[in-house]
Formats: sequence, structure tokens, C-alpha cells
Amino acid sequence: MRLNPSQLPASLKQRLLPVYLVAGEELLLMQEALDAIRACARAQGFIEREVLDVERGFDWQRLIDSCNAMSLFAEKRIVEVRASGAIDTAGAAALSALAKKPPPDVLLIVSAGKIEWRARSSGWFAALENAGASLYVERLRPQELPGWIEQRLRQAGVQANADAARRLAQLTEGNLLATAQEISKLALLYPGAKVGLEQIEAAVADSAHYEVYDWINKVFAGDAAGSVRGLERLRDEGVEIPAILGALVFDLRKLIVAASIFARSHNAEAAVDAAGVFKPRKDVFVRATARIKPAQARDALRLCARIDLLFKSTGMAAAAWEELLTWALSASGAEILAAKRVSGGFNSGFNSTARA
Repeated sequence: MRLNPSQLPASLKQRLLPVYLVAGEELLLMQEALDAIRACARAQGFIEREVLDVERGFDWQRLIDSCNAMSLFAEKRIVEVRASGAIDTAGAAALSALAKKPPPDVLLIVSAGKIEWRARSSGWFAALENAGASLYVERLRPQELPGWIEQRLRQAGVQANADAARRLAQLTEGNLLATAQEISKLALLYPGAKVGLEQIEAAVADSAHYEVYDWINKVFAGDAAGSVRGLERLRDEGVEIPAILGALVFDLRKLIVAASIFARSHNAEAAVDAAGVFKPRKDVFVRATARIKPAQARDALRLCARIDLLFKSTGMAAAAWEELLTWALSASGAEILAAKRVSGGFNSGFNSTARA
């Protein structure tokens, strides 16, 4: 079965399938889909949950053993596989085998990021889809965002006209994570009320995600000292790493497209336009496109997934901040030791947290 996000709630009401594959390019919609599946499973007695993070060199026999193992605490279990990269040959074989004969009383959830269309036609993808359901979340196109925003506002109890929705899309740069946060804020500020351009501007203008984008701008511009100070400020103000990564991943994907086009055309401005970068940040991307190679941006995208997993691991939040800062310094073209000397807050702030 192949589903889209709007079809998932009705499908879950009918029955819980034994296998779900959730992947795509919109982190917010993917996370909401996964949350809905887990909630439905918990309501049906799937209390125990095991998560396997797939990285390079992962032993896929662990997945098979986990699915076939007897539960110590509950009769029904969730086994969740989180893949940060492409599924290799061994993974494809393991997933295909489990899909052909799903273990009883086990819900298998496979989550991944972007999967190329050819891989979505492969045997392991089809096997999971046939055994249960696949949900691939395509990135929303700019023209789709205002409608999506209007729908989310209605669901949150806020009425907004088309102009207000378009303005919110512009202000949040099309980042669904940031947009969802702003909609939650609007619901608190204007419950059951009508909002227009004035209310949108007032509510969004001081949002923390602007500081996130300001930090990304400094990294892309090669401002090492500003990158250090900006990340420290974000952490001190309570901005969590997932919120930062949501904005960073969005920008890196656009940068990969722009840098790839620039490598062929050598026209940075045209490449940035083709990548769909919003006008207010065009200059930042033009400079970054000419400076950062596509492979570097792709490596950074993979690193974001590792930092996210690190942050969500018990006791590893400080290490995740350190990893993010180290990347920012590298991406801004700085020498790590020199950048540390530029900002005493790097040593006193991040490292003291790591020792705590």
C-alpha cells in the first residue's frame, strides 16, 4: 500500500499494518507520521519499542535477531529502524526477508530521509510496501505552502486569509518546522481569532528561527567568530538542536542544488535562482554557492543526521553541540584552534557543559 500524509489517519483507523516505511524530504511531516503510527500501536498494546540506528557497517543480522527474539516485557513490540543513508545490499536482503514473512506481534517501522526514485522502485522498497504501507513525503513546492499553512492554521483554531498565509510562508522561508512553530504561537496569541498581515508580522518578527538563519548566514559567509558566538547564543537562549538542524537541513538541500548547477554553469546567481532560494537570502547563497562544493554540502547533510541521533542519545547532548560547533567552524573555513582563541566563550561555554 502506498499512502500520503493526508491518507495515513484514515488508514490507521481501519487497521494497523505490520510494516511501515516512512521516508522523504519534509522532516516535520515525516515525524508527525511516525508519531501517529507509534500512538496507534501503543493503543493496541505495542508497549515495548526497540530502535536500531543504521550507520556505515551496521550488522543487519541485528535487525533479524531483534524481530525474531522473544519479548521480555510485552507480547507486542515495535522494532524501529532509522537509516541515515542509503540501504546497502545486506540491508535490502534483510528488509526483503522480513517483509515476506513479518514476525508475529512485531510492528516493523523503517524510517529514512530522501530516497532516490530508482531506489523507490527497488525490490526491498516494494517488499515493504506490499507487506504494509510506504509513506514518502515529497518536499512541498513553494506554491503549495500557503494552502498548507491555511489548513494548519484552521486546525489550530486560527483564521487567516490567503495574503497572511503567503506572508507567513515568506517569513519562515518555506521551512515547515519553523512554520509549525509559528502557527503554534499564533494559536496561543490569537485563539479563535482572524489574523492578517499585521498580526503575522508582529508575531513572527522576533522568532528564534530568525536567529537560527542568522547563524547559518554567518557559517555560509565564512564568519568563523560569528559562527561561534551565534551558536553559543542559540544554545544559551534555549533553542534546541533539532530546531537548528531543521533550518540547516532545509538550507543545505537548497545549497546542494545550487552548488551542483553552479559546477556546470559557473553562474552562481542563476544557480541560486534555479534552486528556489527566497529573495531575502539570495546574496548569502550566491556567496556560499561559489565557495562550498556540492560534496561538502552533502557531507554536511549526512552529518546533520548523525548530530540529531547523538543529541537524542542519553547523556550525549553536550557532545552533539560540540559536533555542531566543530562543523560550523570547518564549514566557515576556520582553523579550529584559531577560532577557539577568537571566542573565549567556546571553551568556557561548550566545554564546561560537556564536563557537567
